[in-house]
Amino acid sequence: EDLQRPGVAFGSGGAGAPPAKVSTDISMVAFSHTDPEAQAMADVIMRGVTAGLDRYLQQRPKFREVCPDQTLFVMPIFNLQRYAPGEGFSQWHCDWTISDEATEPAHRVLAWILYCDTVPQAGTEFYWQEHHEPAERGKLVIFPAGTSHIHRGRVNNEQSKTIATGWINAGSREGFMARLTGG
Repeated sequence: EDLQRPGVAFGSGGAGAPPAKVSTDISMVAFSHTDPEAQAMADVIMRGVTAGLDRYLQQRPKFREVCPDQTLFVMPIFNLQRYAPGEGFSQWHCDWTISDEATEPAHRVLAWILYCDTVPQAGTEFYWQEHHEPAERGKLVIFPAGTSHIHRGRVNNEQSKTIATGWINAGSREGFMARLTGG
């Protein structure tokens, strides 16, 4: 419980506006070894998302044709987000921004959501695609982080929903770690 924090949505809303996102978040750091249980969970999620990224790219060979020198990596900082009944990220948004945070959002190419439970009338809505992705336990959704995939969470007023979510950035994990540690 000491890792839990109220969810934050950067760059959204204004004074007096309802919050864009209401959740309880745990920021996971896949390279921190201070909590062995959290580390083990982060490692499992990172391996699963990395395998999902490999499948995503295999299914989209044009990406590698157009960007042959472009390398991608799963950002080792991500969030577990718990939405109680009636809570959610209800504001339309995308995952690319130029804010100056540790996860280097200007380098984001893809975003990912891993649904941790099955929740009826929940999931993620994609604006331009007019598509709803249902929240189904174990489903991994990977999509472009930019404005082509503006999305929001679909709120269930009767059941809670838990997701793991993060980003896939351009570059290498090693380069990111060197920048993060100043090395």
